[in-house]
Amino acid sequence: MRVNPYTSSVTSALRKSQLLLETDCAAPLQRVAAQEAVVMHLWRAYRAFLAELAFQLQLDTEPESAQALAERALAFGKASGEAVELQELALDPDSWLSRLQAAWVQLWSFAAESGSGQPAANLIPLQNLSAPGPVQLSGELLRDWQSALSELVRRQRAQSQEW
Repeated sequence: MRVNPYTSSVTSALRKSQLLLETDCAAPLQRVAAQEAVVMHLWRAYRAFLAELAFQLQLDTEPESAQALAERALAFGKASGEAVELQELALDPDSWLSRLQAAWVQLWSFAAESGSGQPAANLIPLQNLSAPGPVQLSGELLRDWQSALSELVRRQRAQSQEW
């Protein structure tokens, strides 16, 4: 059996997020930077875990989402309870995974700026009503996400080894 090349990436990203959460940042800017780094490592761990599952299923892909993983598994005629569980978490707007994804997207969304560095004034403000509200990061929230993702990875790895 081939060694899964993504397993160490998942473990490394989870460990880095844990270490960042243990860092005591007194200055507000340092705290914000550490929190954003935790989101980055948690998202990296999640994406590497999707690739780990795809590798186990021999899908020849690095899926970008749980839905893509589930669809690819189905296309290959393979059942994956792990992919279905991840897909359900991703679709539930109140799940920790949906909130993590919203925080990740929020980190990469920039307000349109005028030349002055100030947000541009819109005559007709645009609002995406289906998008989740902004995520307010906190150490407690990030620890919850880190714990939830770590537990999910441990549990799903244990289940796959039982088979």
